[in-house]
Amino acid sequence: MAELLICQLIELLRVRPKKKKLLRGKQQVQQLTVILQEIQPLLEDAERRQVKESSIKIWLHDLKEACCDLEDVFDEWDTAILRLKIEKVRFDIFNYCLCFSQLSRVGQRRDIDRRMKDLRERLSVIASEIGNYRFNLLSREIEQPARTETSSFIHDSAIYGRDKEKENLISKLVCESSEEGMRSDVNVISIVGMGGLGKTTLAQFVYNDDRVRVHFDLKIWVCVSDTFDVVRVAKAILEATLSPTQELVELDALLEHIHESIAGKKFLLVLDDVWNEDFSKWEVLKQPLLLGGVGSRILVTTRKERVAQAMRTTVMITLGALSEEYCWSIFSQRAFLGMEKGKYKQLEEIGMKIVNKCHGVPLAVKTLGTLMRSKNTTQQWEHVLHNEMWELELELDPEDVNRNVFVSLLLSYCALPPALRCCFLYCSCFPKDYVIERDNLIKLWMSQGYLHFHGNKEKEILGQEYFMNLAMRSFFQDFEKDYKGNIIRCKMHDLVHDFAQFLTEFECFIMEVDGVTEKTMPVIEKFRHSTFVLAPGAPFPLSTWEGKSLRTLFILGSTNTTINPGILLHLSGLRTLNLSDCWFKELPEEVGEFIHLRYLNLSGNDELERLPESLCDLSNLQTLLINDCMRLRRLPEAMGKLVNLRHLHIDWSFNLERLPKGIAKLTSLQTLDMLVVPRDDKNEAFQLGDLKKLNQLKGYLRICRCGNLEQLGGAEEVELMNRKNIVNLNLDFDWSGGRRLEDERILECLRPHSNLESLEIRKYRGITLSPDWLVWLTNLTRLHLYSCQYCESLPPLGKLPSLESLQICIMKSVKSVGLEFLGIGTDGAELSQFISFPKLRELRFSELGKWEVWEGSVGSTEEYNSITIMPCLHSLEIDSCFCIHVLPNFLKKTPLQNLMITECKILQEHCRRERGKEWDKISHIPNIKINYENFSKG
Repeated sequence: MAELLICQLIELLRVRPKKKKLLRGKQQVQQLTVILQEIQPLLEDAERRQVKESSIKIWLHDLKEACCDLEDVFDEWDTAILRLKIEKVRFDIFNYCLCFSQLSRVGQRRDIDRRMKDLRERLSVIASEIGNYRFNLLSREIEQPARTETSSFIHDSAIYGRDKEKENLISKLVCESSEEGMRSDVNVISIVGMGGLGKTTLAQFVYNDDRVRVHFDLKIWVCVSDTFDVVRVAKAILEATLSPTQELVELDALLEHIHESIAGKKFLLVLDDVWNEDFSKWEVLKQPLLLGGVGSRILVTTRKERVAQAMRTTVMITLGALSEEYCWSIFSQRAFLGMEKGKYKQLEEIGMKIVNKCHGVPLAVKTLGTLMRSKNTTQQWEHVLHNEMWELELELDPEDVNRNVFVSLLLSYCALPPALRCCFLYCSCFPKDYVIERDNLIKLWMSQGYLHFHGNKEKEILGQEYFMNLAMRSFFQDFEKDYKGNIIRCKMHDLVHDFAQFLTEFECFIMEVDGVTEKTMPVIEKFRHSTFVLAPGAPFPLSTWEGKSLRTLFILGSTNTTINPGILLHLSGLRTLNLSDCWFKELPEEVGEFIHLRYLNLSGNDELERLPESLCDLSNLQTLLINDCMRLRRLPEAMGKLVNLRHLHIDWSFNLERLPKGIAKLTSLQTLDMLVVPRDDKNEAFQLGDLKKLNQLKGYLRICRCGNLEQLGGAEEVELMNRKNIVNLNLDFDWSGGRRLEDERILECLRPHSNLESLEIRKYRGITLSPDWLVWLTNLTRLHLYSCQYCESLPPLGKLPSLESLQICIMKSVKSVGLEFLGIGTDGAELSQFISFPKLRELRFSELGKWEVWEGSVGSTEEYNSITIMPCLHSLEIDSCFCIHVLPNFLKKTPLQNLMITECKILQEHCRRERGKEWDKISHIPNIKINYENFSKG
């Protein structure tokens, strides 16, 4: 982090003349530049040695602090000038003398002079200490993976070398003894082993195994991590059973609801990464679990055998080191990816020696395998094999983690460029097992200044490349993908998280607050990044906070906790502030003084009714999230002053009456995820025609209250067909007013660009749903029709060549789904050449209350038999369709793998195994679930 800061500061001093004016002349610029340039080449050695030399770690921390403070001074100066421009103060922006005269009138110049003098002195002292540490000048070789595209990314779809343990574990889970029904206890199975051996991975593979899935009525996964908070774990169990928990705070009430949710059900509960050795805490949670069905199991993963014993383990499976053969397979798959065999033959012997240093720990093997992928010479490989870091003496508990895991992570970390090091270390702000949203993480990195333009490359694109770089190096795992196969969420391995927190010991502070346990607060003012994880109802531990150096504040999990906004008043140095779900009713006006703020998250504050106008003074703000604030009716009128705003998230804040007109001035805006069509044509309201001015918009867009376009006469002005970067569109009409033929004309005018990949149409009130443009969306992969209650038939969606996922919900006027839906015979095309729904994989019908028949036949002619229908269909769900009683014959020919039928009384009876009228159409499907009961094949 220090190296990135210094590089940026040197660049600022070199290329920006207003900094020279700020420092009152060339001499002071040179003095500061000389100090920074003297320190810069020594930082690589300092970064490596801080792991074993605490004095160097402290020296680096002091250096970072001084650089951060210097950066803040420059930022304040830039912001002052920017505010003058915004307020249209008339002066030549190149005439800095006039700028200074404007600023000096408010006393800012004198304060900056004093702080600059102090900072130069601080940096001089830090530079004078260099001789105490005898730093070496290291020629650092920054390694970059050869490719970062998804195709080169290795996903762990197999478990190496644990087949025996996997089968043994499955056997213990699904095999029941005759004595079980006579016992009052529930079997606890523990997987024990040091960090990085693959305990969680093994548990995940078993948890998702078909034999386990079919055997249990209910499966629950809870990550426990360091603190065994009974209330948090109880809530997680309930949430996994789909039981509402928001109003539950007291432990007794939670335990009672667990009792009700699992009573009589055979469940599998996985408690991952348990550290608690206090038997009494476990006993409290265990009591309601005893009421589950016979054959229920609790599976625990833990590093410590003492934990397994405290949980009264019935069966203990101890994971040992992975064999050399399997370790080499993992390593070579990564290190030699994309290389021809002959080109790496000479590297294999060195690679085997490197693998041996991992002592059979898969995490270390994966990390080093990815690191070696970008090294192509024998010299580079030898350098890693004989690196002095292998000899580091680390104070680690050998029962918890093999020291060489930390060394492998350190080697991989040191090979990162300075910006990527900062991006990785920032993830230490998250609690363990936190689900990290990729796009949000990129916005957080951007708020901290870690993403800088490379030529014409946007910061967001650079952030995506950084994310993939870190993911490929095994710094992230447990990836979740969107419908296009892109990673959207991930987690960090607990050991990787430990490693990041070790390196940010003096910078990042995380506290879990349960409202019961007394915890000693450190000197919190010294940290740059702070995270508080609040249990439900737990009070925020601070009433006041003098933390002007703080750059990040996250308050997480604060359900039913009211937080006093007064704690923010003295945190003026914040660049990143997350107050989502904090039950704020209003923000203090003083928030406008947080001039460094780049990221503000206020989402999920149901009580929030207004935002202060002073919010518009945050001229550096890049990201503003106010999703799901249901009482919020207006946004501040002066939002046009937020000239650096790139992402405005307001989706699900449905009570917004309109958007301010000034949003049209935000030409840097890339995200505006919801537009509200106002009920009246007011000049001060943002109109859909104003979209023309926002040329950078991309991604997702919801247009709310589309029906109002008829009153405003604005449907033709939208010109969505020109928004080629809007690839995910939600057209939301209005439930009120009954049937409306006007909606049909409005929908026709809202023609999107053919690049569209995802479309949702909600609360549409027309009788027909067949705009001319619908079947010409050749790139559409996802379509959701929701609550189009007056539509009597479905459009010819079978013609969509790229459609992969289709959901049709709450269409209460549809009585029949037939050939028109399939697109058969609607345009005169020869049937023998037609493929209906050629790429459809997922199909769901829900709440079609009058739907009786699903037709799929035009006769028995040879021409019909040659038609192909849904050749890729993998999953079909029919829910709450009370009248349907017939399924189409073509289902027999589909490659369906999963069928779920719920709340369809007639169809359920007709689909009974062997005896149902429709059974022969679905008997080939491997996984069938009818009213939550499994009828799996075999």
